[in-house]
Amino acid sequence: MKANSRLERQQQVRFAVGMAALDGGKPTSFTQNLLNQYENGEVSSSQLKQAILQKYAKATN
Repeated sequence: MKANSRLERQQQVRFAVGMAALDGGKPTSFTQNLLNQYENGEVSSSQLKQAILQKYAKATN
């Protein structure tokens, strides 16, 4: 698996947040914290996705 540089991760986060904003969405503080951790290389994209799915799958059940 290719490790993304910090700049690449920042660009990915900006793109994802921008796409969500097109639909009127805004990251929650929980999600923003995870995105910051991803930008800093503290969590992988897989860990980010898993954490979000776990958090919001519980919220909808």
